Amino acid sequence: MVLVLAMDLSCGHALWAQKSHNQQVEEQMEVAIEQMNDGNYEDANLTFRRILKMKAVLPDDLSYLFAETLYMVHQYHNSMNFLNKYLRMAGPNGRYYPQAMDLKHFLDDEYESILVCKLCDNRGYRLISCDLCHGTGVITSECFYCHGVGINRCEVCRGNGVTTSLNAFSEIQYHTCPNCQGKGQTPCKVCHGEKVLRESCPDCHGTHKKAGTEICDHVEHESSSVGAVEHESN
Repeated sequence: MVLVLAMDLSCGHALWAQKSHNQQVEEQMEVAIEQMNDGNYEDANLTFRRILKMKAVLPDDLSYLFAETLYMVHQYHNSMNFLNKYLRMAGPNGRYYPQAMDLKHFLDDEYESILVCKLCDNRGYRLISCDLCHGTGVITSECFYCHGVGINRCEVCRGNGVTTSLNAFSEIQYHTCPNCQGKGQTPCKVCHGEKVLRESCPDCHGTHKKAGTEICDHVEHESSSVGAVEHESN
């Protein structure tokens, strides 16, 4: 009897908690919609992000409203993701289906501009010089094999510069090492005497540039920040 009562109380608490979370979502949704109606899309963006962190079942409408908000703050890639999610979940019978299709056309137009632009990546973020490789496309590191010296001990003569052999009378004869020409050293076989290793930059993959945190306006200008809209990274 006590066990059954405890289970009932536990289930009741879980239902109350779920109801409380759902109520918070509804309240925050109303706040976000009011912010959108007032044109405060930056604030609406933050409100929707708070809702997404709540432990509650989110309504389908939220995906469209968030997609519209993201479009208005120029986060086109994220906007398209949430719009597609809304269209999959709600379908043609969705409350915002007509608006969603209009938004899709707007996003398609934006993506057409993005795909032909050489100043931004395929998500619309303006390209900047890679700070890891300083725009060179490669990064260098000390050779692990020679430790930055650039030479190795000759593997044939073991650094002596000469090799030996026995003649017909079992006498030792000395010869200049053909591998190192008597120097006892050879260029490092890994870095070939350059002392450093070069590899494609892992950040820009050798392209010299990477996506910044600004939305591209598809216009070339002196400063990468002029005419661009700041984007909040996820």
